[in-house]
Amino acid sequence: MKNILLLAALVSATITLQAQSVNDEADMQAFARNFMNAYNQGDHEAIRKMYTDDAVRIDQEGRQIKGADNIAAYFADQFVKNNATVFIRQLSVSWSDREYTWVASGAYEVNGKTNVYDIPIHTTGAYANAMLKKDGQWKIARSILSPWSTPTPGWPPMSRCTPTPGIASLTRGAWNCSTKTISPPTWSCTPSRKTSSALRAWRAITKPCFRLSPTSNLPSTTSSERATKLVKHWTFKGRHTGDFFGIPASGNPVEISGSTIVRMSKDGRIAGEQDFMDNMSLLAQLGVVSAPGNMAVVDGLYQSFVKGDVPAVLAVMDANIVWNEAEGFPYADRNPYISPDAVLNGVFARIGAEWEYFNLTDIQLHDMSGNKVLATLRYQAKHKTTGKVIDSQTAHLWTLKDGKIVAFQQYTDTKQAVEAVK
Repeated sequence: MKNILLLAALVSATITLQAQSVNDEADMQAFARNFMNAYNQGDHEAIRKMYTDDAVRIDQEGRQIKGADNIAAYFADQFVKNNATVFIRQLSVSWSDREYTWVASGAYEVNGKTNVYDIPIHTTGAYANAMLKKDGQWKIARSILSPWSTPTPGWPPMSRCTPTPGIASLTRGAWNCSTKTISPPTWSCTPSRKTSSALRAWRAITKPCFRLSPTSNLPSTTSSERATKLVKHWTFKGRHTGDFFGIPASGNPVEISGSTIVRMSKDGRIAGEQDFMDNMSLLAQLGVVSAPGNMAVVDGLYQSFVKGDVPAVLAVMDANIVWNEAEGFPYADRNPYISPDAVLNGVFARIGAEWEYFNLTDIQLHDMSGNKVLATLRYQAKHKTTGKVIDSQTAHLWTLKDGKIVAFQQYTDTKQAVEAVK
């Protein structure tokens, strides 16, 4: 599974330390965002450059990986096995007398599926990275990952202030569009007026934008956390029916999970909250950005096609796929082909019967917005009857939804193909 556990760190006491400035802290915040982007793009080489050569990464189970090259190799292996995204929230940068360097701490959440069996991936935890500045660039020298239930090195011990189910009621009241008011919760850790107002404000924002199903209240679970902090985990379900921060209604169903860290005051009241969720997944479901697994789906299709595994090619097509050959191409006569069987019988079977070989070469994939993938390639083929060959520049535009191909459009040199069959 995509044990997408982020960051690492190790720093020896012999390192020459440099004074930290406001710019340095801003750099480390940018570093966390860059790490998240590199991970979500599957760029293990970029991740390698974020570690010192002798860096050490320690995961939640205490397993260690030493050296930037080995850490990068670990991530490369994970990217092959899993299709997941990570969301990182860096919460603090502080001096560590224990590590003799600056330590960047925060939380991370990984969501996705394994590539082979589609097993869901959901991992959350805390990280503490000992940071070293080399040649003007911050790098991770040592990274320690831990679950939220385990105190991170340098953090205060866990608090035992655990709320009663009222916190779940408060959250459900904030999100459930059928709830007209938020009743004052009855629990030991009573929310402050400020927090209740914030929840009502969030409900007011989302109500015109999403229509929630009857089961879409946010059932929250709570757990004790480190000193005066609690964690809620929630799942939001609805349908995008209105303008959402400039994103026009798409009608798309939305399901997103996240966690909220609740900061408690000394007298047991909510002093503040921080939400963690996979923003890229939300934007993908709204149709603003493409889903992260689209490239892998199309790449797998081409690999199956090269192997001659037609069932595997058809398996990634939606039952109502709309397939169009380029206008003027020999097989455009039955456009559009609706369903995988139509594509099989109207395109693939005819190609197999009429061409001695029909190869796709120089395939390059380009991720696009709107859940589209553009493939640039060449057709190299020989016609059985005429013996003529083609070598034509080609492009395929794939449209995907929920991991399935729902539309295909071919663009190619139709003149070559027409002349080859004459």
